[in-house]
Amino acid sequence: MPSYIKSGGVWRETSEIHAKTGGVWRDCTEVHVKSGGAWRKVFQSAIVVSLGADQTNYNLHTAAVAAGYDGSSASLIYLNLNSYKILSNATGTYALTFGSIPSTCTVYLNTGTGGIYAAGGNAGAGGAISSAASSAGAAGSAAGSAMNITCPSTIVNANGFIFGGGGGGGGGGSGYAVSAGSKDNDVSARAGGSGGGGGAGNSNPGDAGGGGAASGATGNIAGNAGAAGSTSSYGAGGGAASVVANNDGGTCNATGGAGGRGGAFGEAGVAGSSASVTPANGGASSAGAGGAGGAAGKAINLNGHAVTWTSGNDGTHVKGAVS
Repeated sequence: MPSYIKSGGVWRETSEIHAKTGGVWRDCTEVHVKSGGAWRKVFQSAIVVSLGADQTNYNLHTAAVAAGYDGSSASLIYLNLNSYKILSNATGTYALTFGSIPSTCTVYLNTGTGGIYAAGGNAGAGGAISSAASSAGAAGSAAGSAMNITCPSTIVNANGFIFGGGGGGGGGGSGYAVSAGSKDNDVSARAGGSGGGGGAGNSNPGDAGGGGAASGATGNIAGNAGAAGSTSSYGAGGGAASVVANNDGGTCNATGGAGGRGGAFGEAGVAGSSASVTPANGGASSAGAGGAGGAAGKAINLNGHAVTWTSGNDGTHVKGAVS
């Protein structure tokens, strides 16, 4: 908990308090004052961790121990990002985890002008087709979450950012359609589904989904690939691919489903579209469904602990659920 002293007419936050006892100055771990007949704690010494460079997959418990924390006692731990970022290189890994910090601790996080960013989810591929059977597009993968806390925390986030990753977009479904000829000269059109777009992630955006292949038909066309996510935004899904075939029975058409775009920071990916098919003269057809979009990453995984915001708990500075 912060305490202040007035020096030169200005109130200043204290990080250490010393008391002279037996002729020796000693560090105070706690200071209590009696007010209204009751003792109140007004100061608790803190472990201070201050970043001097960007970090990846950062474990606060490990850093606090390196700064002098005994690893298990109830303590106040300050983490100052200054102007630096904490990043994740995989969706299954938090950018910042408190690790083994016990629930009896309190963490004060000041993001400064830096930020904490999760990884984006990969996109799903478009459905392929090589015979008279369509296939669904693949689902996009879930994004990573930015923070995992294990104790009550206070966050100063006026000029910083805490962003969950964006989910991957779903792939589009493949499809085929037949034009039944009058002389057993059936023709068919087959279209692969297009790939989804990757989710946003500051250091590790999601990969693009590939377009589904199409073969073995009179007319066939592969789906289009989606775009990878970027460090600032999502990737677009691949546009729908379409093909026609015709004979004396008429013209048939198959359009593969478009890929869904990836999610922006803290947002789910968009599902891919189903294929669209138009047979002719009573010919067969089949349309594959689009794949689901990947789930959004959280800004903070609370694990049942409370967060107190002094600033910056808004849609500009925090993207993704805090839950």
